[in-house]
Amino acid sequence: MRVDERIGNLITLQSMIDALREGLPGLALGLLASVRVRRVAESLTGVDRLHLVDKRWFFARPARWFRTVRALRREAYQVCIDASAWHVFSFTHAALSYYSGAPVRIGYRREVGGAFHSVQVDPGPAREHELKQRMRLLAPLGIDADPPQLRTGLGLEGVEGWRGWLEDLRLGALRIGLWPGARKLERRWPVPFFVQLARKLQQRQGADLVVLWGPGEEELRDHVASAIREGVVTAPRTDLDELAGLMRCLDLVIVNDTGPMHLAVAVGTPTLALFASGDPRRWCHPYPHVRSLAAPGADPREVEQAAAAAARLLGRTR
Repeated sequence: MRVDERIGNLITLQSMIDALREGLPGLALGLLASVRVRRVAESLTGVDRLHLVDKRWFFARPARWFRTVRALRREAYQVCIDASAWHVFSFTHAALSYYSGAPVRIGYRREVGGAFHSVQVDPGPAREHELKQRMRLLAPLGIDADPPQLRTGLGLEGVEGWRGWLEDLRLGALRIGLWPGARKLERRWPVPFFVQLARKLQQRQGADLVVLWGPGEEELRDHVASAIREGVVTAPRTDLDELAGLMRCLDLVIVNDTGPMHLAVAVGTPTLALFASGDPRRWCHPYPHVRSLAAPGADPREVEQAAAAAARLLGRTR
């Protein structure tokens, strides 16, 4: 169960699903997720039945809310795993867990809300990686393992179309995507640093650049592209599938700590994650094709550090 609307939180649920499938072969697995991220939920493999809800329905459309709960209860699930955030209590998740009807309801131990879960799991250290934190929820089921590597099937069908798009633009052999945006402003690396990094990659690697963006980031997209001036194009408007397909066709994605960072990692594209705030140890993935950099945007030397990390990633893939 994960009903918030952040894309990264749902994409990263695939590792937990894979661990359940490996640890309990033959289980029937349902997923309760937000209807607003339906496409991500549908892309997760290993799910037998998908239940979709909107937390706003409780007040705005109560009949629809209760229909969803009744459908959930009809499945007679034996176990419900509340995979909401370990560090903050979510009444919505806790209540849905309780009303799922499952006799075993697993959730994190917190100062409040303990009555909703029949089995409470102690969270790990605050700096533990998020996927490892979630794996703790599987311990009561006898699953004690490292989280499987993150993956996704999003974007596979659109790869050929994006390759043609890139070829039509007559870009060079090395194509690097830049994602200067982020949902939270404090997670955005400064635009001047992004521009300086872009120029270094052009000069040293001979790279052509693709500015990636999401809804509401049009002005930021245009600002970055105009500042770089040459050897840069902006991606068209994309949905999540299209964005994943484009990322699969790039040689490297440089991205802030935001949902598309998890998507870039999951599709397998070499990824440099820039953490302007927060702790990289919690969120950046420990895979060979990923590098993380604590880059608060306060020191121009961060640009050189990012350029060196990008070169190392490109050296691996080459």
